[in-house]
Amino acid sequence: MSGLFRSFLKDTRGVSALMFGMSVPVIALAVGGGIDFSQAASRRQHIANEVEIGCREAALKINSQSYKTGADPKKDYTPLANTEIRGRVAGISLSGVSGITVTSTLANNVITAVATATSTNSFGGILGYDTIALRVERRCGYVLGTPGGSGEPVGPGTVLFMESWETGHNVASNSWTVLKNWNGWTTQSNQGGIEINGIPELAANTIRFGNFFAELDSHCYTSGCKTNSSMWREFTNLAKGDYELSYWYIARERNPAYGSQTLCAYKTDAQTVWDKLKAADWREKTNRIEVFFQKKSGSYSTPSKDVDKATDQVDVCVHTDKWTERKIPLKVTTAGTYRIFFQAAGREDTYGGLIDYIRFCSGTCP
Repeated sequence: MSGLFRSFLKDTRGVSALMFGMSVPVIALAVGGGIDFSQAASRRQHIANEVEIGCREAALKINSQSYKTGADPKKDYTPLANTEIRGRVAGISLSGVSGITVTSTLANNVITAVATATSTNSFGGILGYDTIALRVERRCGYVLGTPGGSGEPVGPGTVLFMESWETGHNVASNSWTVLKNWNGWTTQSNQGGIEINGIPELAANTIRFGNFFAELDSHCYTSGCKTNSSMWREFTNLAKGDYELSYWYIARERNPAYGSQTLCAYKTDAQTVWDKLKAADWREKTNRIEVFFQKKSGSYSTPSKDVDKATDQVDVCVHTDKWTERKIPLKVTTAGTYRIFFQAAGREDTYGGLIDYIRFCSGTCP
């Protein structure tokens, strides 16, 4: 009898099947949890998009109303902001989302809008986690004018061009690809291309507009290729006048030592700002993005990299820890053909600055 028992203990047949059977529920719950969190992230992004648009619409209305003759210079515009933002969010139709609330506060010419909601889990309920709490916060500046004044424009300018990387490709959420000469953008043949990316974790877990952003220090698929890439877009027959280029920037690789500093500089900024930018050399400025506005005269001159205050350079960003809007005033003194030019100019390591929601406008961008 003892020999039979010893034989039973030594028999390992079926162990793999037993272990697999025991692990299946754990694997299923892990996969289900991932699906729940992915659904929650997608739902949060939809809410964030509407809060962002509502916030900007509220800012424009505050600007317009404050200039009207007879307007109260001490008026509290909080109800207006709440109405605009809540109206945008109320139009969302999302299955699995409930209890959406929006609260807006105004201070120092900034609207801070906070939306909260609940995302229903598909699998988490098995373990007693029926929902995931969602929270979105967006801030946008507004301008208070002098009632009846004429020193500032009452309304916004006209958007001549906008790019937010949402269409014209088949990139899936939480994925990426590199495209060349895409959607009207020209890229250089010996460089990487435009990396269209939908992975929120790379952008501090937030995609500010839509579901995608772009990176220019992108992967190469040919030998001898440089990962630091550039892209440009041409505008023909621009009339003389004032224009504005607006885009959003965030560092992909973020340095906690920099904190919440905006390490960017417009061409018109004081030398102290440029000196601070120059000193921010962490990881050889891997997140550096340079922006140029060039007039076509025969052919364009390709801008040098890692140059400050070049002739046609209008903006440089090295690091921010959150999405930051850059608004660049431009003046066309001679009618003609011009181009906007973006390039990665830090360390070539496929970890570059991220950009989104590029707009080129006559006057100021709304």
